[in-house]
Amino acid sequence: MLGLTIDNIQIVAETNGGRFSTNIPLFKGLNVIRAENSSGKSTCVNAIAYGLGLEPILGPRSKRPFPKSLYEVIYDNKQEENPFFVSYSRVSITATNNMGKTAITTRDILGDENKVSIFQDGETHDYFLGSAGSVGSAKSERGFHHWLAEFIGWDLPNVVTFDGNEIKLYIECVFPLFFIEQKRGWSEIQANIPTSYGIKNVKKSAVEFCLGIDSFEHDKKVTRLKNSIDALEKDWEQLKNSAEGIADFNSVILNRIPDIKNYKDSYDIEFQYQGGDTTYSVSERRRTLKKQIEQLSKDISNATPDDENLSNQQAVLRRLRREAEKKSSETEIAMLSLTDVENKLSILKNELDRYQQLRRLKIVGSSISADLETKTCPICESELYDTLGNRTVKREPMTLEENIEFLKSQTDFYVNIKVRSVEALKTFQSQGKLLKARIHKEEEVLKELREDINDINGDTKALLRNQIQAEIDFREAEKLGASLNDLKGQSTRIYSSWKTANDSLKVFRKPSSNADKSLIIRELLTLIKGNLTAFNFTPSAIGAISISDQTLRPEQEGYDIVAETSASDYIRIIWSYTLALLQLAGKHSNVLHSGFIVFDEPRQHEASHLSFSNLIAKASEADTYNGQVIFATSLKKNELEEACKERNVNLHCFDNYILTLEPEPDEEDVSGDKLDNEERKPGSESNSF
Repeated sequence: MLGLTIDNIQIVAETNGGRFSTNIPLFKGLNVIRAENSSGKSTCVNAIAYGLGLEPILGPRSKRPFPKSLYEVIYDNKQEENPFFVSYSRVSITATNNMGKTAITTRDILGDENKVSIFQDGETHDYFLGSAGSVGSAKSERGFHHWLAEFIGWDLPNVVTFDGNEIKLYIECVFPLFFIEQKRGWSEIQANIPTSYGIKNVKKSAVEFCLGIDSFEHDKKVTRLKNSIDALEKDWEQLKNSAEGIADFNSVILNRIPDIKNYKDSYDIEFQYQGGDTTYSVSERRRTLKKQIEQLSKDISNATPDDENLSNQQAVLRRLRREAEKKSSETEIAMLSLTDVENKLSILKNELDRYQQLRRLKIVGSSISADLETKTCPICESELYDTLGNRTVKREPMTLEENIEFLKSQTDFYVNIKVRSVEALKTFQSQGKLLKARIHKEEEVLKELREDINDINGDTKALLRNQIQAEIDFREAEKLGASLNDLKGQSTRIYSSWKTANDSLKVFRKPSSNADKSLIIRELLTLIKGNLTAFNFTPSAIGAISISDQTLRPEQEGYDIVAETSASDYIRIIWSYTLALLQLAGKHSNVLHSGFIVFDEPRQHEASHLSFSNLIAKASEADTYNGQVIFATSLKKNELEEACKERNVNLHCFDNYILTLEPEPDEEDVSGDKLDNEERKPGSESNSF
């Protein structure tokens, strides 16, 4: 579906000496604006983008993509160069959509540039550009881009940003496919596509939208699933950290929680209390404490001071301190062992890298025998000799390939040792923390026993204190049990959601067949190749061109074609691709297109006259499928007229500045802003060939 036809470009600048203006009528088919450099031809085609609020497609520049002649000083002609100071300027674009409705959009250049006035059906309405609070012009009914999308007949989809949010595929992201400006537009296809919106795969999304083969909903579902999986994995890590924090606070042992990817349904989170050489669960701890509290209640009246309790407590402390010293020694040994393993891994990896580099040199034909001399073992670092008895004759112990395989096996071996060493170190450190906490607690008990022996009521106090402590411990065990149940519930919920999302993602990632997509891409490729043939592209190079599944742009043998061709060849590829999209939209209603394409100085990098002449011939056929092509060029007038001869071309040639000073109006002619479409400015010619 071809969206628009540009009917007229009008540019006006009010100055201290009168009004400067130009009025360029355009038609379906090929329209060419010819003028010398610095005469205003780029100003005219840029006015189309500016008048439609699409100046971001003209590249990273200021908002007004115009020379100073439209907002500071303008000159009347190239011969005299009389300056006039600009007080106001504007652009008016007349366009007709595919439903036959015509509208005139007017936007100030020097003035209120964030407002666009639209004259349609005899009425004028104002629309804003940019944003009004949190609502932009693409969403608001009073926004110009919202109006423009409706006028063209586009329902722009929501797409995914790099941070996982959804926003509209803004209209500025689509038009670089149709509008090639002079300075950067010819560097690649879609050279000036705005990236500030953070849209993921924005270039491909724009092409998919135009070709009607969008995968936006699929991509959004995949992104949502990936975001959900990432969030659930973060929740799982937070769960692990929370469980470890609870275990440390309560001085209990936590069984190792695996990564969510290694989780199994049979796994269950558990806290274990340490009691001498044995461990017991939270529920067992609660039962033991409950019995202890009941027994203490019975024993309070019969309690007597007992030095044996003091001796027993001292023995407990001595045993715990010995265990703590042993655990500290084991921790230190584990740390030293881990350091040693890491050093060996570093040596092995360096040796492996060296031998792999040598193998690569050997493959490419280098002589590397001198580099293979091995003086020391990479494992034990001892010198290597030919025999155990004779320590004077050295040799190469293994071939190059044998060395590489050996080093790989040793690397894997030491990686496994490192994993086990890290786990052992964590276990020793955790057990050391528990022992320190127990020693501190038992020291308090010993202190209290010593005080009780010197107190006449010490026996009763000790039992009461034990009872109170047992009740406190019981409440703490109940809290720990509640926390454990909560952690188990969270782990079940997180894992279940993660598994569901992960299984769904696997399904969505499977390639799906789309016959319509394949057909439209094949037809696009056929049109591109046909255009390249017309532009005298090398037949063998044409045969190597395909459409990339990743970018939906031309490629050769898996590489973007810009990296594989000369500059002049790539210019012809841009011609072919851009015209092919217009041709395709002229044939298929489900292919969405602006309806016009703009080439500013299409004869870049000295493309041959023959190729450029063939481009004019191909572009002039656009009226056969209701398309519109607009060129701006500085090609010599006689060469251009020769290329356009016997072609259906609307040619505008300017010998001076395109914007010229209007004559003073007659007293009877005070019509104002609008210029008649058939009026021709002084110094210009408009011909149809």
